[in-house]
Amino acid sequence: MSEIKHGAPEIPNPLRVFMTFESTGWFDTSKEQKEKEILPALNQILESWRGNGSELLGTFDRDIFTAGHAGPNNWHACFLFNIPDLQTITNMTHSFREAGLDRYFRLEASIGRPFFLVEK
Repeated sequence: MSEIKHGAPEIPNPLRVFMTFESTGWFDTSKEQKEKEILPALNQILESWRGNGSELLGTFDRDIFTAGHAGPNNWHACFLFNIPDLQTITNMTHSFREAGLDRYFRLEASIGRPFFLVEK
């Protein structure tokens, strides 16, 4: 077994980013508003992320055993990305503000790194 070193973590390149997605004002909208306004705008943003240099590694949706507001976890779904730089992360979160989707959803990014015991 190799020796474990506990120096300062190295910032990965690309950045490993965990984004949480919470439905906030979503529950205060009508079915028609969801189908005609909110979901098309959300899908457009998610599609635009495919061309920004980031790599989607996976997603996770907690809706199997939950319904309604996020509760104490403060998120409904999450995305795991490799993202090239901080500006791209900022652009991704800003896209929700710019489209007005921050009225319906909360998006938050956390930067980490691959877990050293599993990924090298």
